[in-house]
Amino acid sequence: MSAQIDATLRETFRALADVLIPAAEGMPAASEVGVHEAALDHILGLRPDLAERFFRGLRAAVGQTPEAVARKLNREDPEALSAIGLAAAASYYMQPRVRALIGYPGQENRPADPDETPEYIANGMLQQVIDRGPIYRPTPGR
Repeated sequence: MSAQIDATLRETFRALADVLIPAAEGMPAASEVGVHEAALDHILGLRPDLAERFFRGLRAAVGQTPEAVARKLNREDPEALSAIGLAAAASYYMQPRVRALIGYPGQENRPADPDETPEYIANGMLQQVIDRGPIYRPTPGR
């Protein structure tokens, strides 16, 4: 997948990612953690279904100011902006620095003890749902 991402498209993605994920409240901007580098290639490898919309949006954005093109894509091609945003967010939250800042160590193996009462039973959370009874909205008929 990275063969399709030339230096121009990668730089365009970096700039757009910073518009979508700017530095704020102690968190780094997207480019500060390298969302446009190897992590992007990894994400696109995991989600090849994003490629067409992702590259369509980046090609439309080349040479434009990132803020203006983000607004334009939002109006004219929200699917492309969504693909770019998903790639940026996924790459961002895969970064060890970001995960450390939000206190997320990643997936962990936490085997269940079959003899232990689950917390949601012990603390009464499940009983509240049982006492409330079923609530739902019926789906409209077609």
